[in-house]
Amino acid sequence: MSSSPKKSIYLVACGGHGRVVLDALVASKITVAGIIDAQLVPGSEVFGVEVLGDDSYLRKLNPLNTTLINGLGSTGSTRGRIEIFERFSKLGFEFDGVVHPAASIGAECKIDQSVQIMAGAVLQNRVVVGENVVINTRASVDHDVVISAHAVVSPGAIISGAVKLGRGAFVGAGAVIIQGIEIGEGCIIGAGAVVRHHVKANTTVVGNPAAQLE
Repeated sequence: MSSSPKKSIYLVACGGHGRVVLDALVASKITVAGIIDAQLVPGSEVFGVEVLGDDSYLRKLNPLNTTLINGLGSTGSTRGRIEIFERFSKLGFEFDGVVHPAASIGAECKIDQSVQIMAGAVLQNRVVVGENVVINTRASVDHDVVISAHAVVSPGAIISGAVKLGRGAFVGAGAVIIQGIEIGEGCIIGAGAVVRHHVKANTTVVGNPAAQLE
């Protein structure tokens, strides 16, 4: 998952999720050249990595020699992560991801290079994961699941076998999606929800059994 040694790696956004990502990069012995975050003080450090400034710093960099890591988290909406990914991709930058050494990846999985898989996450065999996806701490993804681009699976969520998550879907902490369910594009699955039926695009569901939020 790490980029070519010829490219320098920069973390874009380093709030709570960004620190989790940075911790995974450090644990994976991936060198990070610096942090880009307008909310942090230039010259300060996070886990020994220097904060370099805001997005304007990236104008100094050659996209051919640079790889970015998306450090923006998601609290119910994946729009911010998508915006960062698409904006800098259009400028010619590539995004890389990370698989924490404490994650478990099964056989014949197809995982885009920009995916972030955090500590304790488990992916069983033949899982397909699209670009800019987050599979967060101790999430469980069973066999034959398809997770489309920009989706976020929150800590402790359980995705049963053969589930399909649409583009930009958000699965809240501790949610459970039963086998074979299809979750549409842009859906939000509330924390702790138990999803037993297909969910249409751009729908929010909560509760057990999960029902559409009015």
